[in-house]
Amino acid sequence: MAAPPTAVRPRPTSVPTGDTAGRILAATATCVAAQGLRATSVDDIAREAGCARATVYRLFPAGRTGLLAAAVELEIGAVLEAAASAADSQEDLAGAVAAAVQASCAALASHAALQRLLTEEPGVVLPHISFDNLDPLLARSGAWGVEHLGRFLEPDQAAAVGEWCARVVLAHLRSPGSPTDTTDLVAVRRLVDRHLVPGLPVAGRTR
Repeated sequence: MAAPPTAVRPRPTSVPTGDTAGRILAATATCVAAQGLRATSVDDIAREAGCARATVYRLFPAGRTGLLAAAVELEIGAVLEAAASAADSQEDLAGAVAAAVQASCAALASHAALQRLLTEEPGVVLPHISFDNLDPLLARSGAWGVEHLGRFLEPDQAAAVGEWCARVVLAHLRSPGSPTDTTDLVAVRRLVDRHLVPGLPVAGRTR
């Protein structure tokens, strides 16, 4: 099998590490879930995190904007990890794709801060997963596909299926009233069998 393409691995936004940064990001999620982003100040976040306001700005110089970007990046990483764990536990391609999509959607559905923003302040979140930011996100999903679906498909095909997974998850994120419940594994498997499997190479369906 050909080596995975390196061009599909964009560098993600840098997120500060360490206990204090972790507390601040957790505090951001707590405050936003409780009162929304517009009503959340850096002082609120610092108070919730148990640190000084200056500490927040030292780690996140852009203030709330930087905190939101870091929180989104952290959540993307968490979703990709959940999808990887789910996909790696399956023995066939359709099962791996369905498990990955379901795990991703379930993780997003359970994120209280994200769900509040999508309901009340969607304009805050959507630019991070749309427009100029969509291509890097799809490329990252393609790299995920090569890594976790490459046992079933050639690298370019695995990358395309990884992007397909991302598009399904994003469509659900933007339209939570969709007739398909993408947090239900049975429903997602039907979606995969109907819309993805028929377009796959025969070998990829069975490998």
